[in-house]
Amino acid sequence: MKLPVIISSVVGVFAIIGGLYAFDCNYTRAGDHRDLKSRFERNLLIQDAKELRNRMWDIQRNVGEEKGKRTREYKEIEDERNMILRELER
Repeated sequence: MKLPVIISSVVGVFAIIGGLYAFDCNYTRAGDHRDLKSRFERNLLIQDAKELRNRMWDIQRNVGEEKGKRTREYKEIEDERNMILRELER
């Protein structure tokens, strides 16, 4: 009667240890996932800032440098780009 109890206890302890190990592995992967997600989002913001800069250059090229900087569209794009750059500085 004691042998089955001992075997059951040992199996139970190993099952608990295995469960904790599996939980730890999943938790670690979630942390890595968060890091990857933040880097990906940062790269998307950088890409958006570059696209806005290119649009600003297109306006300047089509309308003229000084006149282009005074257009409403240019100012809106510049404000949006500045907001993205401030967010990237954090």
